[in-house]
Amino acid sequence: MSNSCLSEQVPVEQAEKYRNSRVPVVAVFLLLGAISASWAVRIPAIRAPLHLSTQALGFALLGPAAGAVLAMPITGAALVRVAPRKLVLAAFVPLVGVLPLVTAVGRVWQLFAVLFVWGSCVGVIDVAMNTEAVAVQERIGRRVMSGFHASYSVGGLIGAAVGAGCAWGEISVRTQLVVVSLVVLAVGTVAAAGFDPVGPGTHADTNNRSGRIRWSRALVALSVMAFASFLAEGAANDWSAVYLHSSLATSSGLAGVGYTCFAIAMTIGRLCGDRLADRWGPRHLVRVSSAAAAIGWSGALILNSPAAALAGLMLLGFGLSSVVPNVFSQASRLGQAGPSIAVVTFCGYGGMLAGPAIIGTLAGAVGLPAALSVDAGLATTIFVLCGVLALRPA
Repeated sequence: MSNSCLSEQVPVEQAEKYRNSRVPVVAVFLLLGAISASWAVRIPAIRAPLHLSTQALGFALLGPAAGAVLAMPITGAALVRVAPRKLVLAAFVPLVGVLPLVTAVGRVWQLFAVLFVWGSCVGVIDVAMNTEAVAVQERIGRRVMSGFHASYSVGGLIGAAVGAGCAWGEISVRTQLVVVSLVVLAVGTVAAAGFDPVGPGTHADTNNRSGRIRWSRALVALSVMAFASFLAEGAANDWSAVYLHSSLATSSGLAGVGYTCFAIAMTIGRLCGDRLADRWGPRHLVRVSSAAAAIGWSGALILNSPAAALAGLMLLGFGLSSVVPNVFSQASRLGQAGPSIAVVTFCGYGGMLAGPAIIGTLAGAVGLPAALSVDAGLATTIFVLCGVLALRPA
């Protein structure tokens, strides 16, 4: 249906159409969270046959970061002229096809290469789906970004539960990843086909078809906040199971539960995030939640027990849950929405994928518990910078 026809419809019909446009975006967020978490909780099982040291594992986990760093700028430039739907559809096949290969490698450089390709696909899908999400939010005319990111967290919860269940049931990692990949491919291609088929003229890139970035202090601060939040989330995603299993001597099954606790808390926070931001304002919400994350995770590391670690992961997840949706929404209101969103997305997901490697390098020098204290420092950084967010809801 043409835009002119839409403008002639009554607002109720418009609202119904735009509400329906949320469904495929929610599905893609959910699927990406699920496939990411389903293998993350099995990292100890992937690490064991390769006999990887902490430093070697950190190097291998640099693969997704390197792939995403290369893919995201290219994706941002492509989105100026190509609809997000096309990019998501193109990236889903290699995304699910390459992941089971992590169980077939025999050397650390091979694991790095596989994760590099996988990270490239993640980078394409992340940038494209967030661009689509911002466009849907603008058409609806109310805050829904936290809900989109909540679906990613729900997917992470489902994927973590599947991974932990397979670990408890002693199901091989290869079998798990093959089955999960097939399901994600089937559902994901159908969901992505439901994205807006029209080109980027209907999205946030309309204001800047050249793709040039207008730098400002606010954009830099938002980018740092996104980087910090996703780095902390990436560290919890890839190192929580290793921390519980290796540093606190828990079983493999209980180690997998750690990320599940993190995902549950983040899901709850994001499901409530849009309403809380409307009630308190984004700035106050992020200020309180980031403080809770910093204090809670610091206390967990000091107490150094499995129970404290699980509680700390929940506080960390809840505290980080409100950061990215509000950062992305604020970025969309800057002078040139499309390029600004691309920068914040790049920095955010780059931090998420680079985090495991940074933690691994630090762990080799000072030990894993001390390295994970970086998450508390990142939450403190968000607390300091959150003044750039809107004081009241837009």
